[in-house]
Amino acid sequence: MGVHFEKTIENFLHWLQGVLPQFLGALLIFGLGWWLSNVLTKLICKGMSRGGADSGIVSFICSLLRVVFKIIVVIMAAQQLGLNVTSLIAALTTAGVAIGLALKDNMANIAGGAQIIFTKPFRGGDYIALQNVEGTVERIEIMFTVLRTFDNKEIVIPNSKITDSVITNYSARATRRLDLNYQVGYGDNLSKVKQTLLQLSEEHGMVLNEPAPQVLVGEYKEDGIVVSLKVWCRTEDYWTLYSDLQERVKAAFQEEGIELPFRRLDIHMDREE
Repeated sequence: MGVHFEKTIENFLHWLQGVLPQFLGALLIFGLGWWLSNVLTKLICKGMSRGGADSGIVSFICSLLRVVFKIIVVIMAAQQLGLNVTSLIAALTTAGVAIGLALKDNMANIAGGAQIIFTKPFRGGDYIALQNVEGTVERIEIMFTVLRTFDNKEIVIPNSKITDSVITNYSARATRRLDLNYQVGYGDNLSKVKQTLLQLSEEHGMVLNEPAPQVLVGEYKEDGIVVSLKVWCRTEDYWTLYSDLQERVKAAFQEEGIELPFRRLDIHMDREE
């Protein structure tokens, strides 16, 4: 019994002596390779950013490189252990196909991410709206895209949902038209209303001269007449101009005695004698 146990220990130590260098080498390759893959990915991404590449493309390429580099590290470590790398790659490919079929939504997200990068319906930093959500594009990852809302919330949308949706890109053009509707009273002078709105527009530094501002008379409603002010501005000035014009129009209408009617209900009661 003692001799058999000693023989078993001796065989184990002999096996360990033969395997240990390969195991330590594989462990070193894995640890160092994992670290180097992260460093290399960061360097490539920084280089792309400094080169002026679109932030959406940078985030997508970086997320892709992280996966590819780590797969290479795992294969190198497996090769150091003496495993048949060709058979391992074939097994991983087969497993990847099987997993891809089982997780077809994830594959659709990856394909959607590639489609976004190549067709460029939007870029990093663009303000977009889709599926009842809107925000600034922060990152385009392999599987999803991240939007940041005005109130600093983060919205994560699967890429396949984006490519299947109607996308409104508010940043795609250098200029936008701002439409403001006002309801004035029937007793107000429309010529005076139009002159006041045009003067405010022409004097405002954010309003573009071409195309020229327009004031159009719209609907006749129960409470008043709808007048529309249409001006063009740079896309980045849109919301600032919107808020500023609203404030200036209110002050100008008050100064000119132009009524901004609101719905009200007058009740008359007859008093019995």
